[in-house]
Amino acid sequence: MKVYVITDLEGVAGVVVEEQTRPGGRLYEEARLLLTREVNAAVEGALRGGADEVLVNDGHDGGFNLVLEELHEEAKVIHGAPRTFSLAGLDEGVDVVFLLGYHAMAGTPRAVLDHTMSSAAIHHIYLNGARVGEIGLMAAIAGYYGVPVGLVTGCAAACEEARSLLGDIEVVVTKWGLGRCFAISLSPRKARRLIRVAAERAVLRASRGEFKPYRVEPPVEVRVVYNQARYADSWEGRRGVVRVGPREVLCRGDDLIEVLRTLGLC
Repeated sequence: MKVYVITDLEGVAGVVVEEQTRPGGRLYEEARLLLTREVNAAVEGALRGGADEVLVNDGHDGGFNLVLEELHEEAKVIHGAPRTFSLAGLDEGVDVVFLLGYHAMAGTPRAVLDHTMSSAAIHHIYLNGARVGEIGLMAAIAGYYGVPVGLVTGCAAACEEARSLLGDIEVVVTKWGLGRCFAISLSPRKARRLIRVAAERAVLRASRGEFKPYRVEPPVEVRVVYNQARYADSWEGRRGVVRVGPREVLCRGDDLIEVLRTLGLC
């Protein structure tokens, strides 16, 4: 069993404000440690469930968030930028994907630090007409390789989004949003305990074939609605990209990865 873990930071227990997610911020170093310990809990659970290999993709803001000296010794880490492909190492040989520390899509009520790819630039993303956030995009890329998502952790809104899209997967709610930067959070220790148990269960369920890949059938159409027209301006005229509104661009094709790459989304 090969497990591929993709990390973000906004969904980690105890993380509720932007300052915790930005390198150089006063609270960022503590948030990095909280993330690393949640990853370690997932790795431990995965190994207990029968995983032979665990790849951890440090996926937040350039990929230098994990405290490597604290990382579980059995994890292999993927990090750094710029990247030729954001999910390097994800292919048909992976059995199940975990999304750790994730957040809901932009505009979700009572979601902690909600956004889609870029809170500064992107308003919404539509995949074959359906509005998706980062959970949906990661699940679609995994599904392209025939790999299901088996575990998502994050705020209650993120977990609800994941279940609505992916069905009866394992989720761990780490906090309940009272506002975008205001929440009731589990203690980090309890969150890690729940993640450890859910990760073990997810690997066991994956080995029994209980999860199904989220497949986006071709032709593929991705529409990006930006917060400001200047972002659409920068894409106008690029090969494969069509401007369809003052703040919107669209790309179509038969290959999901090529379409997402054309728009800088993977």
